[in-house]
Amino acid sequence: MKLYRLKREAVEYFDKKYAAVICDWDKWHTTGVADNALEEVKEPYLSHGIKTSDISSTLSGWDENGSHFCFTIFFPSVRYHEHDKFTNGKMTRELMDKIQPVISSFYNDFEP
Repeated sequence: MKLYRLKREAVEYFDKKYAAVICDWDKWHTTGVADNALEEVKEPYLSHGIKTSDISSTLSGWDENGSHFCFTIFFPSVRYHEHDKFTNGKMTRELMDKIQPVISSFYNDFEP
């Protein structure tokens, strides 16, 4: 099943709640978003939140220690053996090391 999200240039024209949404064509049609405002999401992909049911996700939170944001990385067609290799500590650490500079840069640009 193909998945879609708002095109970068379309985000400003729609309710901000749709900015990070990734879903199938049928679900987008219930929102009133025009077809030409959507782009196909290629696999693998990063989505905002951790799905907790068909209709809800844990997105983010805040406490006295700071903010946390939840994301899910989806790798297509990964079988058990491949999943086992992906989740070993060394490979996970390598992925985290590649993502960390992007997160640090985003935070530094955001900081007043």
